[in-house]
Amino acid sequence: MAKPANTDAPPVVVLLGVVHGDPEGEGRLGKWLHAVQPRIITVEISPFSVRYRGRAQAYWRRLWEKALAQLPPGAAASLALARVAAQLELPFEYRISRKWAKTQGAALHLVDWAAPARRHLPRYAPELLSPDNLRALWEQSPRGSLAEFATREYRRAQLALGGKLRRPLPPSPAEVRREALQAARLRRWARPGVRLMHIGGWEHLVPWPDGHGLPHLLADLNPVTRLLVEDPGERD
Repeated sequence: MAKPANTDAPPVVVLLGVVHGDPEGEGRLGKWLHAVQPRIITVEISPFSVRYRGRAQAYWRRLWEKALAQLPPGAAASLALARVAAQLELPFEYRISRKWAKTQGAALHLVDWAAPARRHLPRYAPELLSPDNLRALWEQSPRGSLAEFATREYRRAQLALGGKLRRPLPPSPAEVRREALQAARLRRWARPGVRLMHIGGWEHLVPWPDGHGLPHLLADLNPVTRLLVEDPGERD
């Protein structure tokens, strides 16, 4: 039986930064959830995105296969198309968190702003998955694999966490609003003495020198920011 929370203790907030589409993300996230044992999990995805993806996924896959049939064999292994394929799936952050929360009796909350998904997801079928667009992406694809891309992104994240990387551009007003909304929702679910893990894109979980990022917005909760690629057993 779980011990009752200490209502005099502050919330325990872990911000776990991921690279979206990380091909090793499922296993890595499972290890983190097992190590931290959060009672509350929040994920950077909106309920709208989950519903829309669930309805559209079969159609997207048919368009994907039809377009791939017009490309040379092996085109899907290119970095650009591998990233597109990852975009079509329900994010591993949501799938693994949902499964873990269900088996462990933890609470799961989806805290992202729906507006970006409402703008972008309806464009997947007519634009992203059009044969011409996928051919152009394949022809212009950078070298390397999705795993190598994720490794490079985690290196950037580590530099940013160490204060050695600055944003190339300041966040847009929409991004500022998005982070503020996520922070407000995390704060709503935080409970005294209870472990809360938030899982989201690393760019939002870095305390940027310009004052943006969830660590700044939640500073009074003293959150701990970690990266999915790290060993959950390691501590500073």
